[in-house]
Amino acid sequence: MKCKICGAELKKDGDICVNYYKKYQEEEELKKDVKELLKFKRKYSIPYEIVKYLWIFIIFILSSIVCISTGGILEELLVIFIFLVVIGLLFFLDKRIAIGTQVIFYEKKVVYTFNFLFIHTQKVVKYTDLRDITYYQTLKQKRFGYGDLCVYAKGTFPGATLLNGFQIKNVENVKEVLETIGKVIGLVKE
Repeated sequence: MKCKICGAELKKDGDICVNYYKKYQEEEELKKDVKELLKFKRKYSIPYEIVKYLWIFIIFILSSIVCISTGGILEELLVIFIFLVVIGLLFFLDKRIAIGTQVIFYEKKVVYTFNFLFIHTQKVVKYTDLRDITYYQTLKQKRFGYGDLCVYAKGTFPGATLLNGFQIKNVENVKEVLETIGKVIGLVKE
């Protein structure tokens, strides 16, 4: 008889594979880890969103100037309507994404949750499987005090560290959050 999961030889029917049983015990131990040590979410800010979509405002202004110079009031109203719909939709989507994105650090694991419309993703990474935690900031993010936090996990094959990890955008005070994470998971001693 062979294990249905890993294919290892079993002595008799009904035996449990040693490899699978160890994995099962680890998963059960992680499920029992429910004490939240650190929790943060993606930040949503209207001033940041305006700066982020500044290029749309510029296109709108240029389109308005063209419509005014040609004397088409209907075209101007159409440009205003399209602009309001596009900006409203982008702001709405960014707000929904920010509401549905969070990271929780427990005693032995980190859990990333992303819920957006019909997409529901949850990644659980044990601290022993962490490869690196880092951040980066664009100039816009730096100006507003935000940054993107990247959690890299050890991959089953080289080059897949981000696929096993996750990234959370627009974290407020990302440098301080990274230091706090280091203290929580034991990378930085107090």
